[in-house]
Amino acid sequence: MEKSQNKKFSKISWLVFIFTISIVMISLVPAIFPALFSNTFFNSELDTFEVPSNYGIDSFEIGGLAPPLIISNIVILTFFFFFKKKGFQKKLDRVVKYQISQRIAIITIIIILAGYVSVSYSEIGIGLPIGQNDELYGDWDRLKHKLANMENIWPQQITAEPHFKHTLLKISGIIFGNYFVIPFLSSIGLLIVTYLFTSKITDSRLAGLLALLLVLQSNLFLSFDTSAAFSSFWILFYLLSLYLLIKIFPLSPVFYVLSIFSKTLTALFAPMSIFFILNSDIPKQRKIIIALIFLIIILIGIALLSFQTDVGLDWNPNEFWLGFTAFAFSMRLDSVFVVFLIPLTVGLFIVSKNNRYANSILILLVGTLLSAPFVTGITDMTNQPYRFLPLIVFFSVGVGMIVTNRKTT
Repeated sequence: MEKSQNKKFSKISWLVFIFTISIVMISLVPAIFPALFSNTFFNSELDTFEVPSNYGIDSFEIGGLAPPLIISNIVILTFFFFFKKKGFQKKLDRVVKYQISQRIAIITIIIILAGYVSVSYSEIGIGLPIGQNDELYGDWDRLKHKLANMENIWPQQITAEPHFKHTLLKISGIIFGNYFVIPFLSSIGLLIVTYLFTSKITDSRLAGLLALLLVLQSNLFLSFDTSAAFSSFWILFYLLSLYLLIKIFPLSPVFYVLSIFSKTLTALFAPMSIFFILNSDIPKQRKIIIALIFLIIILIGIALLSFQTDVGLDWNPNEFWLGFTAFAFSMRLDSVFVVFLIPLTVGLFIVSKNNRYANSILILLVGTLLSAPFVTGITDMTNQPYRFLPLIVFFSVGVGMIVTNRKTT
């Protein structure tokens, strides 16, 4: 324990932490001052005529999340340093280092998933005719019509359509007579893979269970867990690609490509994957091979977006900065993830002394935060709340890593 405490942070840890905490701070500005970025970077037609377009809204008006965010962070960080100074860490270590058996972990997971399925099962509308089990989201009407009239799911021309997602939905409709069954199974799979991934990089089944429970209680996860329009295929396949990098590395690129064909947005996650590869404990030669494969996938992803005709690609710095407002807005019902984002970032930095994957989780978190500004800054698309589901997952993994703080380096 003494050796761990005296160990210095690596340069990589410092660089990752400084970069991550900077983006986190910027992302949290709209949570404290909701109108600041909008008033600063939004341009309307009224601006052409020099007419104020902010309707008298104060840029520095305090938002509802500001008090709990500021107070909680001060209290948590103060308690943390007091906790470390008083030497309570050793007592906590005796608890968190305890390793539960695989049998108990499996039984616990079965009980958790059984409870989840029993509560959510009714949402998928089993037994209803395929045209009557709809969802509330407006995008579903367009997608349902496309699936009903889709003869060739994989067209000849290159597009950024999520063809594999459409294929899975079509299969769900054919086999179950219901488009929502396979998306629901995907959400269950995401919970299981979250457990497996967290357990692997922390060497702790307790951390895996904690991460699973954190994802399961998320309002964002529960809002889209049975959705066909906003299914979790993409994040499931992406998380699987990271898990298989460590377990069965040849399959990792396959699942990453499937994630791109489930949602093109994951093409932007390739740099995060490359960092994860280079920062992992797999053999050096294998790192180089897989990193090159992912680099090729990046180039293919860029080409895919370039050939896409219905998505405009044009850099807009104002829209880039406005993209940072999406985080606070989309996560307003999951305020715990907003309030504790700074303590999580600091905690992962500290844990990076013992676990090399702490830096990887920080990069995954900051990459997800940056995806929203880049989507609005480069394309003509808008940000939607479900795109922050990866942040929910990586946040939960990070909490499991901090709580257990098992040495894996």
